[in-house]
Amino acid sequence: MFTNSRRSRLPGRLPRRRLVRRGSLVHSRRAGAGRWLARTRRSNRPKKRRTNLGSRMTGYGLLVLCAVLYLRENPKIAWGLGAAVLVCLVIALVVLRQGRRRRRRLIEGVRTLQEFTEMSPSDFEHAIAALCRRDGCRNVRVVGESGDLGADVLAVTPLGKLVVIQCKLYGAGNLVGSPDAQRVGGTARPVHGADEAAIVTTSGYTADAARYAALPAVDIHLVDGQQLIRWQADGWQPPWL
Repeated sequence: MFTNSRRSRLPGRLPRRRLVRRGSLVHSRRAGAGRWLARTRRSNRPKKRRTNLGSRMTGYGLLVLCAVLYLRENPKIAWGLGAAVLVCLVIALVVLRQGRRRRRRLIEGVRTLQEFTEMSPSDFEHAIAALCRRDGCRNVRVVGESGDLGADVLAVTPLGKLVVIQCKLYGAGNLVGSPDAQRVGGTARPVHGADEAAIVTTSGYTADAARYAALPAVDIHLVDGQQLIRWQADGWQPPWL
């Protein structure tokens, strides 16, 4: 009589897991199957393609070639695109020229104190240089930049003296202090060889800065915002007088 050696499974009872010993570790066949399935699923995932610069340039070249061939076969579209590009270039040139004219008027024209304060530091320096040229100075140079050693504008006055001007574009509540004046006083004559030194600002000066500038050994001409407007309007008392 044939008998099955396997034990009959009771209803509702899960089959026991067979464990296999490998060295000192016990591995479950089910766990191994699960890991194998996980590895298989990961391996079946599509890998991301890495495109290098050469392949991208090749793709761009093909796109350009296709566009050229398409426009060659459709001359009306090519003429339309060419006209659109030409119109865009003309508009860009007009806007650029108007911006340059506006900047030139802003630098060389007559301005209010508010318009001065709305300038950029570079435009303010060029505006002061333009006033120096208007009043007869020659060899006027804008030299203001990082590490300018207290000199933004250099000019030779009508009397032949070299004047160094430091430009301070400050708001109404921000006064030029004594450290700024001392920086100009310590570099204008010893470093730049100036005969006259001046500070021009859109605001005003502290009492300490005024006292320092008035010292006979220092002698710095201070021009505040209101004096700047008068100098611009009628040439009253330029910084070198």
